[in-house]
Amino acid sequence: MAIGEHAIVSSAYDTKTGITASTDKRDVSQLLDLWAHKNTPLLNRISWGAESGGLGIEWVSEHLGFGYIQTSGALASDATAITVTTSGMGLTTADAVKQVQAGTLLYTHVSGDAGGDCFFVVASVSTDLVVEISQLVATSEAVAANSKLYIVGHYVNEGSEPFPDISRKRSLLSNTFSILRKDIKITGSMAATDMHAVANEPNHQMALRLLEMQFERERTVLFSKGQARFSVVASFMKGIYDFLDDYSGNDWVDASTTTLTESKFNALVAECWDNAGNPDLFVANKAQIRKFTQWDSDRIRTVPDARLAGHWVTRYLTDVGIEVELLPLRKSPVNLGFILDTSLIKLRAKKGRKLFVDKLAKVGDYDRWQLISEYTLEMRKAEMGAHGMFTELT
Repeated sequence: MAIGEHAIVSSAYDTKTGITASTDKRDVSQLLDLWAHKNTPLLNRISWGAESGGLGIEWVSEHLGFGYIQTSGALASDATAITVTTSGMGLTTADAVKQVQAGTLLYTHVSGDAGGDCFFVVASVSTDLVVEISQLVATSEAVAANSKLYIVGHYVNEGSEPFPDISRKRSLLSNTFSILRKDIKITGSMAATDMHAVANEPNHQMALRLLEMQFERERTVLFSKGQARFSVVASFMKGIYDFLDDYSGNDWVDASTTTLTESKFNALVAECWDNAGNPDLFVANKAQIRKFTQWDSDRIRTVPDARLAGHWVTRYLTDVGIEVELLPLRKSPVNLGFILDTSLIKLRAKKGRKLFVDKLAKVGDYDRWQLISEYTLEMRKAEMGAHGMFTELT
């Protein structure tokens, strides 16, 4: 029997000879999902969100307030109005005042011999955003400036008419995409040369460029300053630093602490938790992480058969009851430290461009490749204080 009778029918099966140079564009994004590299620990703790086909990503923010208003000046025992301040809250006065309406019950406590519990009832809100009040229970001492008056509830009488609209101003937050690229250029002679411990020069260079790209990914996520794209300028995404720096005048960005202490760290975690965050990660230079070992020296936990001296701390239990993982960064700025709720942070890739290798046309005696990743950062509730940042540590 002739061998030709066993040939594969061309209309039923088409043998593929492999990807050609003109179409050698391979999606290798799964490498990032499967690879937890020790030199980029932050990326191992942030998940990827949905891909986007837009020029950037957007998400809606609607700040409902923190459940209290602050008085800008002291209130006398017979005060009838409150001028609201929003210092350190990340709110406009208009949105802060929208937390109250006629019939809202407010509570605060006044220290001192003639102080005590004090209740106010909101009578109305004037057009200039002054809250008119009457005192349900008063003290003979003044309420200090910047005191927090906590909202108990909004109460109405039977058959009352609807109150004015209190919907909040809606903000559309966004971030642009950044393109990271690593170029590889290998001569034909280099590719054909047998190198000690390097079996394949293109694959070796690809692995090294991927390491570099991962390193830059992490730095971009943390430290990038946002910049719009121009004809001669690349687009820079906003990193975690930039999102929080926008709110540097608020209580969750500490620009005064130079020496990180246990009390300062606990205070900032507590601030983030109070702002509806659930901090689970502290990212900083090793010099800051080392301080936790000193604080924790009276609470060392070892196993009975431990054979090594010394100890280290990888997780810290704050005095609010929140356990925070400690993540040291190699070769990073010593002044910055980030308290993060990682459930509110995602990486978002441009559709089909999370990570791919592109084989370029051959030029002369060179083979060329490019490793490209286009992605951005989605960071929710930075404007509400769910994350915190130290900026002046030494």
